[in-house]
Amino acid sequence: MDVNQYMGMFMEESREHLQALNKSLLDLENDAGNISVLGEIFRSAHTLKGMSATMGFTVIAELTHEMENVLDLLRKETLKCDENIIDLLFRCVDTLERLVESAGNGEKGEDVSALVQELKKITPKGGAAPAKTAAAAKPDAPAPDMETVAIELSDIDKDIIAAAQGQGLAGLHIKIALDEKCMLKAARVYMVMTSLEDFGEVIKTVPSAEDLEKERFGLSFDVVLLSGKDIDGMKDRLLGISEIVSVEINKLPDFAAGALTEDAARKASSPTAGAAEKHDAPAAKKAEDHKVKSVQSVRVDIDKLDTLLNIVGEIVINKTRLAQIGIMHRLPDLVETIEQMDRVTTELQTIVMKIRMVPISQVFNRFPRMVRDISRELNKEINLIIEGEETELDRTVIDEIGDPLMHILRNSLDHGIESAEERRAAGKKPTGNVKLIASHEGNNVVIDIEDDGKGIDPAFIKRKAVEKGVITQQESDKMDDNEAIKIIFAPGFSTASVVTDISGRGVGMDVVRTKIEALGGNVDVETKLGAGSKFKIRLPLTLAIIQALLIKVADETYAIPLGSIDSTINIVPTDISTVQNKEVFLLRGQIIPIIRLNRTLNVSAEEAKPAAEELYIVIVHMGEQKAGIIVDTLVGQHDIVIKSLGKLMTNISVIAGATVLGDGSVALILDIATVMQTS
Repeated sequence: MDVNQYMGMFMEESREHLQALNKSLLDLENDAGNISVLGEIFRSAHTLKGMSATMGFTVIAELTHEMENVLDLLRKETLKCDENIIDLLFRCVDTLERLVESAGNGEKGEDVSALVQELKKITPKGGAAPAKTAAAAKPDAPAPDMETVAIELSDIDKDIIAAAQGQGLAGLHIKIALDEKCMLKAARVYMVMTSLEDFGEVIKTVPSAEDLEKERFGLSFDVVLLSGKDIDGMKDRLLGISEIVSVEINKLPDFAAGALTEDAARKASSPTAGAAEKHDAPAAKKAEDHKVKSVQSVRVDIDKLDTLLNIVGEIVINKTRLAQIGIMHRLPDLVETIEQMDRVTTELQTIVMKIRMVPISQVFNRFPRMVRDISRELNKEINLIIEGEETELDRTVIDEIGDPLMHILRNSLDHGIESAEERRAAGKKPTGNVKLIASHEGNNVVIDIEDDGKGIDPAFIKRKAVEKGVITQQESDKMDDNEAIKIIFAPGFSTASVVTDISGRGVGMDVVRTKIEALGGNVDVETKLGAGSKFKIRLPLTLAIIQALLIKVADETYAIPLGSIDSTINIVPTDISTVQNKEVFLLRGQIIPIIRLNRTLNVSAEEAKPAAEELYIVIVHMGEQKAGIIVDTLVGQHDIVIKSLGKLMTNISVIAGATVLGDGSVALILDIATVMQTS
């Protein structure tokens, strides 16, 4: 068997089972006698063992097999679940995670003999369940007798088959039996279905496609296929798939002939010839509905979704270009058509975006285990509360946000939450709470990481920053508390006196801010001494197609993401004042610093304007900070498709990417956070 063909499926399903094992073990730790949780752990370990054995990863199969023996004793209550066993099972899961990733990278996994011996010591001689070899392990579900499985066809199925038979296709009932040693049944089903696609159209399976995908069947399954191709060739192809032991193909009765006879009889007896045709219409519709409902969901490679998004992006660009041509050449028919097309493309864009959305639980689910391990290491009592895990984010953001969240959580656990003794002395409950909350806020997703620990002392931060040379004493004296707190995001800054594996190396929070800003988001911190801290991360819903304001500086066009813009206003040069050598102006009682984009971007532009002439200002923000960017022209609001600048231009920090405009020209997208920091 060519295992590489199924490696992606193996990796994906193994990670799901390992995540389920981690979650179930945490549940078991809180409720050691819960038989249903033990059953879930056993099933995940058993499936992982079977998949690994089929793929030839014997080390993984060996370790999961020994885990099964321990779990079997726990399930039978021959063995009492205690802290040592839970710890050992967690170590096994950690090792399995490393082994699976090694297998995915084509590397040799680590030696698990010591861990296997520890598991064997727990199972007293003769106390464990009879050891089954991985290859001989049998599925939990009873295998139905293949001869007794009959295919039942509904009237709708018969209508579909009759229509196909009327077109010269044959309706085939295919009965397929798997080897009793088959462990990766879903993979075999996938291979069978892929092969059958070359011969015709599958209209029905028994059991259902969902049950086949989740391996909820015994050792055989049935398929109804519409085909006009060679049956012997089809049988040979199916028998060529490993672990397929038998294939029985039978032609279904000619429903088309029956249908025609009935139809003719109806026509003969009907007072109006058209009545029968009207009668057939609902049946055809039912058949069509039936086909749609038979497939509820499919797994799609993320690369294919990226390709689809790129195609939608090209449509958006060309739509804008056509609109410009229509306006330029005064073609009202074209402009009207583009307006109608705009509705369709917007709907298409929305659907593609929704397809790419995945729940943030995929990231959040990894943290309960981490909090459990760190709280034990630090000897603290910490309760993790997760809310809003169903909140959806673009897949690209999901892939990147895990590390920043982990850094903030580790700092909250290490620096924020006090020990039980310290909390009691402060009049708090001994168990500290850390909340991880996700929610929607307009076109953004907000993630709050909140703890009820000791908070951040701004005076202490300033003192440490001066000691480490991050700021001078003079700068420290001028800082207010809010500015002092933001020093924690400075590169290399740490308040920890001892460097540990958890925190204190002074790289975490700087990396957090850089990563989040690279994703087009921002991070703020609120803290109250003695009461706790809250980190608020604001992220865009998507990074692919966004709305932006196009502006001009000299002859160059730039795009500013709408998510960073508060408003646009006009001022006159006399409104600008100078405070501490910086240009500012007053907006509704708030002092707003001025950014001259031509200077930031080194673009030649005419600055000296008469005092009476208006200046265009775009008010942008980064968290609570605001600034006013002076631009030459406001072009307008557009949907833009973000294109990467590639590796050669990664050092240009004020530019987040590029986009192609309707006239085919390229506009650079400004990274507002960096522009504000560097100006």
